[in-house]
Amino acid sequence: MQNDLKSFVSQNSKSEPFVKIDAVSKLFGSKTALSGVTWSVPRGRISGLLGPNGAGKTTLFRLLMGILKSTSGVISVAGHDCFEERVRIKRLVGFLPDEPVFYSYLKGREVLELSAGMHGLDVESAMMELGPLIKRLGMTEAMSAFADDYSRGMKKKLGILLALVHKPPLLVLDEPTNGLDVESTRIFFDLMRELAAAGTTIVFSTHLMDQVVRLCSDIAIIHEGRLIRSGSLDEICGGRSLEEVFMELTQNAAL
Repeated sequence: MQNDLKSFVSQNSKSEPFVKIDAVSKLFGSKTALSGVTWSVPRGRISGLLGPNGAGKTTLFRLLMGILKSTSGVISVAGHDCFEERVRIKRLVGFLPDEPVFYSYLKGREVLELSAGMHGLDVESAMMELGPLIKRLGMTEAMSAFADDYSRGMKKKLGILLALVHKPPLLVLDEPTNGLDVESTRIFFDLMRELAAAGTTIVFSTHLMDQVVRLCSDIAIIHEGRLIRSGSLDEICGGRSLEEVFMELTQNAAL
């Protein structure tokens, strides 16, 4: 399966954006969650998705995962339509929701083993490869405890392990540091930089501007379902603070 995964990715030139969002809109009845969003995510870079509460960030992530189908427009990963080829997309993407939820009757290790098996991996080998990261995240003892009893931070760390178990070329992370303590956040930052340096494409949402400045080379800002700005962090900020630019853009968009 890992060889198949590499073949999916290698179909695209490294110069091509890994994620393409082309004029995507999503309606829920009469409510418009996203309207004409066009955004390309560079391969092997860390991109931040910013927006006020209710801006459409989670909806966009669900479209990326193939959980939802866009009302119009096309969204693809490595050239594969996120909804029409959603089985392949599950192999290409590691997803971390803001609030991970686990089966109450499974221990942490069993959660990871179940996920590895569902991805068609050799479970024993997958767990051995995850071993150093489990230790790095301080989760070794927690593996034998029921995941439903974990603290919020421990659930988030288990969610990170789940997102990485099948070594996906794309990570989609929704508020990844919520619930993490200072030390775990530092470890997360180091891990994301290492993964990006190795070629993993990463997209994450957060309300914490300092995290975007520390981690991201590219950003996109959405407001009320519309993309109002995207590009490199440097060109968007132009020497100003990200918080100042964000407030200005979202306030002007509301006028």
